[in-house]
Amino acid sequence: MPEHTIPSLSIRSYTKTMHSHSHEYYQLVLPINGHIEIGLDNFDGKVGVGEGVCIAPNEVHTFRANELCKFVVADLHHVPDGFKDNLQPIFQVNAPFQAFLNFVDIQLNHFTDDARHEVIALFYALLSTSQKGANTDKRIVPVLSHIHQDLTHKHDLKTLADIACMGETQFKVRFKQTTGLSLRNYLVKTKMEKAKALLSNTDTPILTVALSVGYDDVTSFTRRFKAYFGQPPGYYKRS
Repeated sequence: MPEHTIPSLSIRSYTKTMHSHSHEYYQLVLPINGHIEIGLDNFDGKVGVGEGVCIAPNEVHTFRANELCKFVVADLHHVPDGFKDNLQPIFQVNAPFQAFLNFVDIQLNHFTDDARHEVIALFYALLSTSQKGANTDKRIVPVLSHIHQDLTHKHDLKTLADIACMGETQFKVRFKQTTGLSLRNYLVKTKMEKAKALLSNTDTPILTVALSVGYDDVTSFTRRFKAYFGQPPGYYKRS
């Protein structure tokens, strides 16, 4: 990547074919949906929603992901001091940071150059609040990938437990330990936050937003949305 394009934020997808390369800058990969399989000197595994990975300059790494998965990728000259130690390349993405990633996913192509600088500055500020270290049971990573790839699907406990290769009771415990929420509450939170991002940052009609997060009935969607945020969808609708 040419030097003048750094720092930058982009939305990327990868392929199922394993690739390997390095670059002369820090690169951070943060899943929006799905997960990436990545191999580094001090890590070899999956990085999913709720996590990110910091790749050090000149570090050779391997990577692959399902083509349907999307990631925010930040190419940076510098990272916060705590991220320079590549002995622990994985970091946690907190709720404000994840909401920011949803916003970037929707709006990145519409930013002016000045706005991009401001968004990168906000990215850096949120990164500075992140904690190093994975907080995800790796058996839950493909479950989160499955959920985030299709929010219209009626995700059920048995199917998700099977994906994690766990019994249903163990899965419920591990899922809550990993995400801090029960499966039901996590699904509601994910759908509502995605809906709010679409309403606030696009001109998408409320019916289309409802359908995109798995609600066939606008009345049911509106009731759930108001219960979650305290305001109806129209309150957040961009005028």
